[in-house]
Amino acid sequence: MDVSSENKLKYETVVFDLDGVIIDSSWDIADAVNGILEIYDCKTRDYNFIKKSIGGGAKNILLQCLEEDKKPLIDEILVRYKELYFDNCTKKTTLYPGVMEVLQSLAGKVNIALATFKVRGATEKILEELGVKEYFDVIVTSDDVTHPKPNPECILKILEESQSRKETTILVGDTPIDVFTGKNAGVTTCAVLYGFGNPEEIRKAKPDYIIEDIRSLLEIILDTKLGL
Repeated sequence: MDVSSENKLKYETVVFDLDGVIIDSSWDIADAVNGILEIYDCKTRDYNFIKKSIGGGAKNILLQCLEEDKKPLIDEILVRYKELYFDNCTKKTTLYPGVMEVLQSLAGKVNIALATFKVRGATEKILEELGVKEYFDVIVTSDDVTHPKPNPECILKILEESQSRKETTILVGDTPIDVFTGKNAGVTTCAVLYGFGNPEEIRKAKPDYIIEDIRSLLEIILDTKLGL
């Protein structure tokens, strides 16, 4: 999207993480992980254990959940997990409260982008099912980059595709990895506390902004001071 030079907003481009920011995908991820664990005769994991593992990509989640003797099979298991997850990724996944309102408020005013660990197939399926795919001008998934977060490749790719400037771009994530990714890319960082990240660890990462409700993002973009 071509952002007008008359735009009075503080930021011209907003980059969202997907899981833990836009969507609560924890139940579908947990179900897929436990489905794979059963296939490979591993002990299934508690929902809360799996939820705490979300944020570093599917491979990271599986390595934390698999029994030691199955970890050498991770590449094979990862392929089967992605297939199982894709088939079931929209059963229990929902938008977080306020997300639709924020996307609708930002649409046409700023570039809206997405940077996610997810593969493109599952990402687009979920966005379409939840009725929000149309709001994203640029979508970068794990299929589109060589180096995962916190390497800034995904953000730099978005900046290039949207012709955006670092100084007017803000990344919204829910984990320290997201914060470090934004810092490595040289953009402003905003962390939400309602997602999958540990609030204490998020604060230690020192994002530029911390919010508890995604709707507070509108105040930041409109350059209204917020108490952190």
